[in-house]
Amino acid sequence: MAHWNGWKWVLFILIGLVVLPACRGGEQADNGELQVGDFDYAAGNRDFQVALNGVVLQVNDVEVLAGDVDIGSGYLYVVPRINVTNNGENPVGATEFSLVDEYLNQYQSWQTSVSFAETLAGMPAVINRGEAVAGDHVFIVPAAALQANLKVRWESSDYRSRIEISLGNLAVAP
Repeated sequence: MAHWNGWKWVLFILIGLVVLPACRGGEQADNGELQVGDFDYAAGNRDFQVALNGVVLQVNDVEVLAGDVDIGSGYLYVVPRINVTNNGENPVGATEFSLVDEYLNQYQSWQTSVSFAETLAGMPAVINRGEAVAGDHVFIVPAAALQANLKVRWESSDYRSRIEISLGNLAVAP
């Protein structure tokens, strides 16, 4: 029986060596970047406000436009109007917004580099504390992404926060 007790301790120590490193949360990656687990997170659906750490986002309108020669065949423009209210301590930057699909493909905004830029309600580069604005972002996505649960994502390392707003299934405007 004493022999079995010795093995229990060895097994206990081995399990501890495997499990404890896996339980370390909130640490930085080897490259110094913050990991998703280090961020506060909130999510919601279109037409509803989502608030986190003093920042309130809402997406009511989403326009889907057919592509043109500038982006090539098979791609479309997705243009959500994003309402931002900043009651937090830090500015909110327009570059902190992206569009992601269920396969974790991420699309960056092309706010001013499109042929129809003059028709957009531009998002200011920075939304300061106490400001509330609404602005359009333009994302170029493959047509298949319209049925891939697209979400507007705001992610800020200053706030250590991420908000995702689901847009639902989308279709090209007639």
